[in-house]
Amino acid sequence: MREFLSRLGLVYLLMFLIAIALAYFLSSYITRSIQTISDKMQQTRLNKRNEKIILNAASSEIESLVEAYNNMIDQLEESAAKLARSEREQAWREMAKQVAHEIKNPLTPMRLTVQSFERKFNPEDEKIKEKLAEYSKTLIQQIDVMSSIASAFSDFAKMPTQKRERIEVISVVKLALDIFNEDFINYAPKEDELFADLDKTQLIRIVTNLVKNAMQASENEENPIINVVVLLEKKDIKIVVSDNGKGIAEDVKDLIFEPKFTTKSSGMGLGLPMIKNIIEAYEGTISFISEEEKGTIFTVILPKE
Repeated sequence: MREFLSRLGLVYLLMFLIAIALAYFLSSYITRSIQTISDKMQQTRLNKRNEKIILNAASSEIESLVEAYNNMIDQLEESAAKLARSEREQAWREMAKQVAHEIKNPLTPMRLTVQSFERKFNPEDEKIKEKLAEYSKTLIQQIDVMSSIASAFSDFAKMPTQKRERIEVISVVKLALDIFNEDFINYAPKEDELFADLDKTQLIRIVTNLVKNAMQASENEENPIINVVVLLEKKDIKIVVSDNGKGIAEDVKDLIFEPKFTTKSSGMGLGLPMIKNIIEAYEGTISFISEEEKGTIFTVILPKE
């Protein structure tokens, strides 16, 4: 009896070990499939093409889950395409409305000028040549405004050309600041020389646009201060433009880089979106922090190469 119980115990122990091994391999098999599905779900994004899950061997329950995920991917891609198409159409509608609005502005004074000239025209008037010159000057000014509007929208619609050349950034930024005569603009480069593969014209455009915005934000300050700092941060060029102006209101911070958004009484609101396009074309970034009535700090990061 003792020998029988001993052998029976060994048999039960062997069966127990086999059961543990089977449970381990079975759970590993199931969890491996579930982990694959979990990883794919975490990688799912609306703004990129998502891969479907392909499992060579899986239980019927796992296969149903995989099939449901793959169907969801198909629907997601279809919805993303519809959303992108709708956003493009909306953007073009908004742009068309903005173009129409900006063009109508100079058309009104042009119309009034022509009507006034027609009504008051007198060929026998001794000052007819002076009046004609005045009318012509007014019309030419409005035509120039319309031309600048067309050029601004054309420049914004056109992706910046990545013209890379070896330039010395410190001197180029100084060249951009030389057009400003204001004493309150301070330039403080942290390096003596800083070379990078960038477009000289576009870099000047970035700096001048940010400084102009800072000047407009500080125009009502009694003691305005604008600081421009250039430094090397790891392998990137960092340009910081700060002011002590009126700052940016919390409710419009998300709109700063939107086309046609502006807080100014004049202008088309294309300056910051345009330079953002330039910076992102070089795989750089532009960001800002701002506090109302205290000022704003814009930071531009551009790769050296």
